[in-house]
Amino acid sequence: MASLILLIGLAFRAALMLSFRLEPPGDPDNYLPLARSLADGQGFRIADRPTAYRPPLYPLALAPGVAGLGLPATAWVAALHLISGAAAITLTGLAAHRWGCPDRATALAMLVVAIDPVLASQTRGVMTEPLAAALVAALLASVGPVVAIGGALRTGLLAGLAALCRPSLLPASLLIVAALAILSPGRWPRRASRAGIMLAALAATMAPWAIRNALVLGSPVWTTTHGGYTLYLANNSAYYDDVLAGSMPVWTGANQARWFAEVNRLADGMPEPQADRWFRRQAVQVMLDRPAEAARASLERIGRFWAVAPSSAVYGRGLRWLTAAWTIPVWGLLGLGLLRRSSWQWPRVAAPLALLSLALVHSLYWTDLRMRAPVVPAIALIVAGVTAPRGPGAPVTVDPMRRNVVGG
Repeated sequence: MASLILLIGLAFRAALMLSFRLEPPGDPDNYLPLARSLADGQGFRIADRPTAYRPPLYPLALAPGVAGLGLPATAWVAALHLISGAAAITLTGLAAHRWGCPDRATALAMLVVAIDPVLASQTRGVMTEPLAAALVAALLASVGPVVAIGGALRTGLLAGLAALCRPSLLPASLLIVAALAILSPGRWPRRASRAGIMLAALAATMAPWAIRNALVLGSPVWTTTHGGYTLYLANNSAYYDDVLAGSMPVWTGANQARWFAEVNRLADGMPEPQADRWFRRQAVQVMLDRPAEAARASLERIGRFWAVAPSSAVYGRGLRWLTAAWTIPVWGLLGLGLLRRSSWQWPRVAAPLALLSLALVHSLYWTDLRMRAPVVPAIALIVAGVTAPRGPGAPVTVDPMRRNVVGG
């Protein structure tokens, strides 16, 4: 069954990438130029300037195929996304198995990742979502019922890699550290030491990037210099006027164009870390000046994150109905899963922590429903938990990563 689900997931992604025969995948965030700069030995540079505007892991994954292997960029993007898809499906199944799920629940978790339309559709562009979802699945699979020193190190390493691929996942990792300290088995000193080891491994994984940025940009940027801009994009007066006071389902038009031109003019010539801080200050000031609209904007973003279908202003009716037909029953099972006590016990608590922390992040920052793609493995595991044993009543199972008998 697992092999069949894996083949279905890969076939679905391959079918979506057939459009590459007609035109190369879109690269709106300039990851391919970063990958070429890395492959040429120039480091993370855009327009001949060092940058930390994008997180480093995805360009690093692109670089070998883009230049080192001599493959066309499109071919390597397709290969990387298929590998990432296979990893996300397989590792979600491994997480479900380690958490004591029966075979049917494990198959359900894998199926959700295999054919979720939001996640699968991200294979069509040069975007971080496929790799980020694979790393989230790996992170969740590493969170076992019993946590040894090696397991804590592995989980911290994977948490750091996930944050270097998708910085918005960092809060989820920090919450898992807290859950490890509070909810995992064992006495308090043991739990605290394992949590400390995970946190140290996370920090050590991210430290080289921060050190590089301190040396090159003059500031130890741990994630990216893009966060302030994204916060300001979602919280500025022009956006509030057009989308909240107006009737725009998707922000576009003359006011948006003027806003882009103005912020680019004001930030021109600033070092990236300084511009990042400036954007953040502007956004915070707008939210303080217009608190009621800031609250409404956050609610609107939450609605977009959890939307059952993409916007009618961008996508056709057929695609929207198909997406809704899949998402509505999944959301029903997700709601039931979140109400189960076992979903909030160790190790299963890692899945709702990953999902809800990302939703909270995107209540403040620019968002749409594709932003939830990286945590589809977490959604799948919560859904699978509906048909799994309930926490302390779970049967004894064998943890394949430790090869000893542990409680589910």
